[in-house]
Amino acid sequence: MNFYGAFINGLREILAHKMRSLLSMSGIILGVAALVAMVSVVQGMVGQFKGFIEMQGGIEKITISTESLPKEQEHLQDSAPGLRMVDVDAIRKLVPSVSHISPEISIRWTSISRNGKEFNARVTGTMSDWLVINKRSVEKGRFLADADELTRAKVCVLGSLVAEEIFESNEDPIGKAVKIGGEWFTVVGILNTYSVGKGGPGGKDKKRGPGRWMNGGCYIPIHTAMTNYTSNDKLSSLYVRVSSVDQLEDTVSQLDRVLLQSHNGFQDFSISTNEEMLDEFKKTEQSFMISLGGVAFISLFIGGIGIMNVMLAAINERIREIGVRKAVGARGSDIFMQFLVETALVSSLGGLLGLLLSVALVEGIGMVMAGGGGSPMSRGMVGMSVEPSVMLAGFVFSVGIGVISGIFPALRASRLDPIEALRYE
Repeated sequence: MNFYGAFINGLREILAHKMRSLLSMSGIILGVAALVAMVSVVQGMVGQFKGFIEMQGGIEKITISTESLPKEQEHLQDSAPGLRMVDVDAIRKLVPSVSHISPEISIRWTSISRNGKEFNARVTGTMSDWLVINKRSVEKGRFLADADELTRAKVCVLGSLVAEEIFESNEDPIGKAVKIGGEWFTVVGILNTYSVGKGGPGGKDKKRGPGRWMNGGCYIPIHTAMTNYTSNDKLSSLYVRVSSVDQLEDTVSQLDRVLLQSHNGFQDFSISTNEEMLDEFKKTEQSFMISLGGVAFISLFIGGIGIMNVMLAAINERIREIGVRKAVGARGSDIFMQFLVETALVSSLGGLLGLLLSVALVEGIGMVMAGGGGSPMSRGMVGMSVEPSVMLAGFVFSVGIGVISGIFPALRASRLDPIEALRYE
């Protein structure tokens, strides 16, 4: 009953002094909003980056790229062989932990046309393992096969956006001919649609950012690309997939040794993994959490000080009231409970308002990052949301700050001498 009475009295005081209560809540409101919004934004970034890693083929994927020679070999740059098809054969023979390998020749952005319709697509010469390494699937038809390589067939697999732009909506692209940079190719497959954000599969998001990158490609057999476009066997890049993540580190070391031997000691390549990207991002995440968490904690701390100051001022205004309550039988514990519950109410209401503000902030940040420019990952953060667990933690934290801030004013009120309080003017 003491708690219930204290709760009712606390509500009456808050309603009787609305502006003062709102001002005392302001620090808690901003602190909770900053804390919850910060955690939600960082979680959104982590989730989107993990999705981005999966989009790039997952942790098991290793990327081998052409690189300039190190400083001590710079004078031999003209002799550096670069990545070639012989490297593919060497890796297959000497690195048993590699389960799939996909060499690539980038023909950059090339015009793809049919019946007067034209689309600039990213044309890539590759092999059948590309599909597994990049965790993609075919929506219609098939992907490139080993037979296409052997015969240097003029066949292609289109991204869904390319097919959508150059074919009619009711037309089946499989078996149709398209012109790629002046050469005619037969379409044998259409890749599945990759979309990000709230648009979902087939939504508008597939036409921009990472969606456009994933859906706007055209893939042809690598030997066909050499014959018709590059006239040599130099590769733009080379991707491999390990059988198990546990073998990743050992595989990188083996690849380095095999390629150094294949390149006669020239370090004209670099090897990177998606795991390295994820580790770097986790460090960035920790920095964000520490810096933004510090700002949120300071805001809550200042909010707690504000509540304490307001409650101390309220006690000075209500000294005679406290004296009357004690004179008619109220104990010190009753007075303590009254002011502590009132403080907890103020901080609780501030926490709830802060949660509402945090939801609005997160939605606003997500819309700005999705609608504006920026990186593909930031544009994908349109689906960012506030988790219930984060909201609960923010609310509990705000109540805790309020209770701690109210202990000293409540103790001071409970220890007032009733006679001196009644004589107070």
